[in-house]
Amino acid sequence: MIPKLSLSLAAAVALSAAGIGRARADSIPTSTDEARAKAGSRTSAQINALETGNPHSVDYRNRAAPRHWATNDEINAAETGNPESIDNK
Repeated sequence: MIPKLSLSLAAAVALSAAGIGRARADSIPTSTDEARAKAGSRTSAQINALETGNPHSVDYRNRAAPRHWATNDEINAAETGNPESIDNK
């Protein structure tokens, strides 16, 4: 009984040691330079293509222009009942 137990214990230790060595091989980059090298870099054209049409883009020329500007009637309807509205004071 004891030899079987020690054999299974030895196998478990060997498997865990192999797993630790494998985990160290694919380690997380420790610096931003390593992370950039691992991830690769994007060109400005690729970034602009991803931002095109994004309303939250910091590059204004890539923002999608609104199709419809709000009229005064629409703005007033949205502000109805708002205590902070200029028309309410």
